[in-house]
Parts: sequence; C-alpha cells; structure tokens
Amino acid sequence: MLMRAALGLCLMMAGCEADVSKQEESLARPARLITVGIGNRLAPLQFVGKVAAAHTVDLGFEIDGKLQTLPVREGEVVTDGQILARLDPERFDLALESARADHELAEKTLSRIESLRASGTVSQAELDEAMARAKLTGLAVKAAQRDLFDTVLRAPFDGRVTKRLLENFSPVARLTPVIRLAPTERIEVVAGVPEQLMANLNPAALQKAEVRFSTDPERLFAARWLDYEGEASRDTQTYDVRFALIETPQWAVLPGMTATVLLSLATNDQAVVQIPMSALQSDATGNFFVWVFDPVSTKVAQRTVKLGIPVRDQVPVIAGLKIGEQVVAAGGAWLYAGMKVRPLAED
Repeated sequence: MLMRAALGLCLMMAGCEADVSKQEESLARPARLITVGIGNRLAPLQFVGKVAAAHTVDLGFEIDGKLQTLPVREGEVVTDGQILARLDPERFDLALESARADHELAEKTLSRIESLRASGTVSQAELDEAMARAKLTGLAVKAAQRDLFDTVLRAPFDGRVTKRLLENFSPVARLTPVIRLAPTERIEVVAGVPEQLMANLNPAALQKAEVRFSTDPERLFAARWLDYEGEASRDTQTYDVRFALIETPQWAVLPGMTATVLLSLATNDQAVVQIPMSALQSDATGNFFVWVFDPVSTKVAQRTVKLGIPVRDQVPVIAGLKIGEQVVAAGGAWLYAGMKVRPLAED
C-alpha cells in the first residue's frame, strides 16, 4: 500500500514537471532566427542619380535693349564665339554715328586752334580745351562702338544650351540672364546618399565608382568622386554626392537624365560577417544592437554591434558577432534581455 502511494506521488510530480515545461514553452515568444554567415563586402552600392550640368553659367548682355533674335535652341551644342542672341542695334548705331560726328568736329576744331596758336592768335588754355574735347569725343566713339558690339551675345566657351531664359522681343535689362550654358567637356552625375551612410562614405573608402545609363544599360562608365553637399535635402534626407565621368558616352548626355551610380568599397578582405537590416535595433543613444539567441537557455541577450555600409538589405558587421551565432531576424522591438524565445525557423 505504501509503495503504491509513493509510486502515485512520483507520477504526479512527473506530470507537474511536464505541465510546467509545456507552460514555459507556451509562454516563450516565437521568433525567426538566422545563423550569422559571411557575405561579399565588395558588392557595389547602388544609388539613383541624375546628370547635372557642370558649372552652369547664366549669360546676359552688358547693356539694356530689346531682344531681337535668339537663334539657338535648348539642348543645342554651341562653339566658342558662336552667336547666341542679338539686341535691336538701331539706337546703338545712331549713338555711334552721333559720337563719330562729335569727334570729327572736335578734331577739326583742334586743327584750326593749333594753326591759330602757332600765330599767337589763341591762348594756350583754348588749345588745351580743344585737345581735351577731341580726346573725350574719341573715347565716346570707342564707348559707342563697344555698346554696338555688346548687342551681340556670343558663347564664351564650347557648351550646351540648357535653358532659354527669355524669348524674342522681350525687353532686356543690363546683366539679366538670357541663356544658360553648360560646358560639354565634363559630364557630372549627382546621387542622393542616405544620411546614415555618409559617415563612412568618402573618396578613401571607394575602390571604384561607375555610372550606368538607362539608354545604354549594358555598359558602365568609370567616374570619380568630386564633392558633396554639406547639408541634407529637406525632402529626402539624403546628401547630394557629385561624380564626374572619366569616360564620355558617344551619344548626347543631357542634364536631368537618370542614371545609376555603383560604388565599390575598398577593402582588404572580401568575406565579412553580414546580417539582414531587419535584425538591427537601436538604443536611446543611437547605438545599434541585435538579439543573440542562446540555444541552451533559449533566452536572448542584447549585443552591441559595429556596422559597415549596407549593401541592399544586408549590412556587414565589423565587430560584435561571430560566424555561427544565432540572432533574431525580425521583431526585435518586442523582446527584452533574458526573454525566452521559441525558434520558428533558421536560415
């Protein structure tokens, strides 16, 4: 009888332990785990960019007038010295004729006074005044000639017309922009880089930069880093990084065309620890961490990690993780240190 009671007590205790184990397992939060592996750090980063005109110049007349002709079209390539626009020259022609008439009269007056001065009929002061008058009218002729010359706006360098800022017959004030001209000897591409990448992205970190255009998707054009904007865009929170093409396409590359900028990072080792970006969490101080799973205790622990520059949806881990460790792949915001989790799957 006593033996039967003891056996019943043992069975009851075993059943209780089984119930507690089942209860703990049911309380454990399900989580998808991944095993930390290696990836290729040299996979290029890709950013959407667009062609930007290098050192665009707005050109205008140095005199006031009325626009008479504007023979160039937007997108047209022009050469150094080519006529871009003309003002109505009529009043400048008249001003030049008037200046020449005044100068001719002043020259004749000076000639007569010089003759009279030789005979002592006029004073030296009268001679000096005539000489000054002849000189001033001569300068007026040069000024009028210059104004007439300035009625023609010429290209100061080989370039492409990117914008006509005025139309024919418009009144033009002095130095008002009429034509926007971009040089054709260099093509630049601007790409928007997210703010979280800019801290680690610089010319020293690049192995190479290449640009691909949708009009020629099979070819990559080598480029070099130029500079970047020191302030992020308010709309996209990205920084504009500017690259110059080393190789120039044979077809016309126009400002505003879309392009893909591919950046390969300089590194000595190709194999690095990588995890999906969905596994990352950040604390109040902005440091990144992951939840590391202990297969013995089935609990998770918070581990701070140091990251490299993400490549698509993967991010290299420079320090903090080892190959073979398991981390929670997603849903880390619902976890806490020491929490038991129940693995759902492992990649």
